[in-house]
Amino acid sequence: MTERARADHGSIVGGLHLQLSKLLLGSLVAAVAATGALIVTMVVGLPPAHPPPGPGVMPPPPPNLTALAVFPVITGLFVLAWLAVVVAFSRDQILRRIEQLRAGPGPDGPQFDQLIAELRAQLAADRERELQLLEGRIAELTEEYGEQRETDGYLNGMRVATGEEPVPEKVRSIRRAPPRR
Repeated sequence: MTERARADHGSIVGGLHLQLSKLLLGSLVAAVAATGALIVTMVVGLPPAHPPPGPGVMPPPPPNLTALAVFPVITGLFVLAWLAVVVAFSRDQILRRIEQLRAGPGPDGPQFDQLIAELRAQLAADRERELQLLEGRIAELTEEYGEQRETDGYLNGMRVATGEEPVPEKVRSIRRAPPRR
């Protein structure tokens, strides 16, 4: 297919270029199927409404509501399918706009590449700064942990030296178990 034929493959709807990608087409098919399933479920699955009984007449038995158990599932599929259509349509429009900016004959083409390069540089700088903050926090926590272990060891040694507590046979954890009664 030539580029002109590819460009004419879509149609223009209200100022928006609607080109059906495979994702959008698949989403539309799923959404239409989910809509049909929802309509069929509502028509077939909802129990008929009975008029109230007259005086002295036994009311009819309650309707069987087991068919309504499928209704939330079908409704969820309906919502998800149409949400997928909206997401796919938005994705296609964004990709189309990026491609227009990148390959456009106007002055926006090189400017777009420059903006992308600046954005990548900013993202790299942000990532580096966050890594440095994370490294600093990890160093602080490690130092705090070491100091706490050292203090616990000193206190344990003092307890053993004063004879208040028998000598432990193995390394103790930082958090002691509660005393047994």
